[in-house]
Amino acid sequence: MPPPTQRKTPVRQPKQRRSQDTVNTILSAGARILAEAGWSRFNTNAIAARAGVSIGSVYEYFESKQVLVDAIASAHLARGEDLLARASARIAHPVDLEELAGILVRGMVALHAEDPRLHRVLSSEAPLSAPVRARAERLRLHFVDVVARVLDGRTKAPRLAAQLLVDTTDAAVHRWWVDDDGGLAEPQQLAAELERMVSAYLREARPMDRAG
Repeated sequence: MPPPTQRKTPVRQPKQRRSQDTVNTILSAGARILAEAGWSRFNTNAIAARAGVSIGSVYEYFESKQVLVDAIASAHLARGEDLLARASARIAHPVDLEELAGILVRGMVALHAEDPRLHRVLSSEAPLSAPVRARAERLRLHFVDVVARVLDGRTKAPRLAAQLLVDTTDAAVHRWWVDDDGGLAEPQQLAAELERMVSAYLREARPMDRAG
């Protein structure tokens, strides 16, 4: 009989409540191991022990460690997509640039505050599959598109300005909240300082009617 990593039979799809609960327990156990111990300690034996299930139960739903980490990353991305969808909905309505700065910064802080230790491992250690990485990139580009639409007619290069705003804010929050463990400042203080920075950039952005 081939070892679990070489199984050729289809992976079972959870249909009943008990099966879905088992899947959720396995995913939660895997996420906690990633967050607490990193990718190097992420293995199916440890996950099974943490979840309180047999190793066979893990492979019943996840054919490999790669499939499991991708599922954890997908769940993490889904929460991020929900947060940014709510921020995007607020930006989609006519807003002034000061309000845009606040929505952008608070959205990024909320996104990175969602399980920051897990976020760090998924973004810097785990070898996520191409489809999962593409999903993360679509999330980023969607937010850039939303901000660019707000800036259209207000700056000379709205797409460039939007990408600078999103990427700079993302990098600053990620560095502070994820890489440095949030020790530099409280979230509210960080958000306030970033809002000042973003607002200053937006005030100095070159209006379309002054171009030339």
